Amino acid sequence: MAIITPTPLYFDDIILTIDGDDYAPAASQATLEPSTSTTVFHGLKPDDNFPASSTDWALTVAFVQDWDSAASLARFLFSNQGSTIATTLKPKSGSGPSFTMDLHIVPGSVGGTTRSHATTTVTLPVKGIPALVEA
Repeated sequence: MAIITPTPLYFDDIILTIDGDDYAPAASQATLEPSTSTTVFHGLKPDDNFPASSTDWALTVAFVQDWDSAASLARFLFSNQGSTIATTLKPKSGSGPSFTMDLHIVPGSVGGTTRSHATTTVTLPVKGIPALVEA
């Protein structure tokens, strides 16, 4: 049996490219999340069970709102809501794989709590399955 030694990911220098622009400086979270549903058909014999599953993916992004900058992530999402946009998440700048996907764009919220940075979180559905791209 082989002993597999991990290379732990310290998530502090990512690339988050949406439609060709890197929005990582505006984001404090970028999580590519699977949502899996499973079902099992049970036949009338003891060993007759047939599992099936399907997985939907989404990219959750928490970011600071910036409505002053024309090229901000907040404005991009607001202006492109309903569109499908090519996106790349590279969990570690400079090494390791990246994940490419087509996202269905939804806007983030506007406003927030007094005396703090206005932040928001959006969950952007992935169209199809993300692709793992080796470095």
